[in-house]
Parts: sequence; structure tokens; C-alpha cells
Amino acid sequence: MSTSEAGKISVKELEGEIIEFLDGMSNKPGGKRTEPGCNLIHGKACALGTCVDNIPRVTPIDLYNDGLTVWIAGEPGGKIANIMRNPNVSVGVYEPVDHRKEQKSLQIWGTAKLINMKNDPMEFVKRLTFFGIDEALKGMIEEFTQNEQLPAGQEDASYERLKKLFNLIRIMPEKMILLHMQPGRFPLKKLWEPGKATIKVAGG
Repeated sequence: MSTSEAGKISVKELEGEIIEFLDGMSNKPGGKRTEPGCNLIHGKACALGTCVDNIPRVTPIDLYNDGLTVWIAGEPGGKIANIMRNPNVSVGVYEPVDHRKEQKSLQIWGTAKLINMKNDPMEFVKRLTFFGIDEALKGMIEEFTQNEQLPAGQEDASYERLKKLFNLIRIMPEKMILLHMQPGRFPLKKLWEPGKATIKVAGG
């Protein structure tokens, strides 16, 4: 695409390109587990940025998506505490940069909401199943039990306790930039906002 073509992209086209990218980077369900351990089909990691009192925090973590909506699974910790105080977050989804090949990366700005057994148990359980997290957690508990990290014979109780501690982070995008890099060409910055899509040539 030349500089003169920059800016010509429809919202539907850009949303489709972003969803295709997220689908390729996200974790996928591993089906019914056949042995102890996590059975997720892992994608790439992302970086979740939160901020409270002007102190930023970035957490490397894996991700899930349902269309343009990003979901992150999180145990209690700093990221959860930050989101409870400030739901404005950012996410970076990317691969290690290699200028010798075509690559894409995605920046997301959005609003995070915590979904858990206390505030929305039906949605929480539904999403655990949809993303395959429930089977993965049960498999990990079996593995921990085998390695004597958890007491034997209490796998179901351990799973129920873990569910009560666990949060799903749902991130609704408000702005996204898909950076499209190609060897020998200036990168393309594809900007999405609700109802709006544009392209700019970075460095051109």
C-alpha cells in the first residue's frame, strides 16, 4: 500500500483483520483433558497495563478473545487491585520483532471489568467453559495433587476454592492500533475507534 492509499479501509474490514490477529494470538480450549496438567492450546502472551496513583504496572500474561473483546484470567494480585480502583487499562499483543518478515502487533485501550463468582456467577462459569479454562484448572489441580502440592482426595474442593479466588478480566476496547510491518516498507498504523477506521503510514 502506498502513502496515497493510506486511510482507505472500512470499519468492517479493519475489525475483521483485528479479530483474525487476536484469534491467532489467543489461547484455545484443549477439549476434555486426558492426563493431569494444563491442556490449553496456548497462544502468545500479552502485556496488560494498569495504573493507580500515577504508578503504572505492566503484567505479562496470556489472553483469550471473543471477537474484539479481550479476556484475561487472573488470580488475586496487583493487577486485580489496580483494576478495582481504576478500570482504564491498555493491552499490547505482539510477537518478538523481526524486520525480515511481515508482522503485526496490536495496542488496545479500553475499560476492564472483573467477572467472578460473586458478582456474575452465571457469566463467570459460562466463560470458564467457553475458553476451556475449567478443564485446564482441573488438570492443573490433578498435577499439583500428584506432586503433593495439594492434599489428595480433595480435588473437587480445591477447584471450588480456586474458582472463588479467581477473576476473569473483560476488556472492552475503546481504541486500537494495529501496526502492520513489512520488510522494506514503512509500517502501517491502522487505527480503530467505534464506527471509525483509518490508516496512517508510520515514518512516511
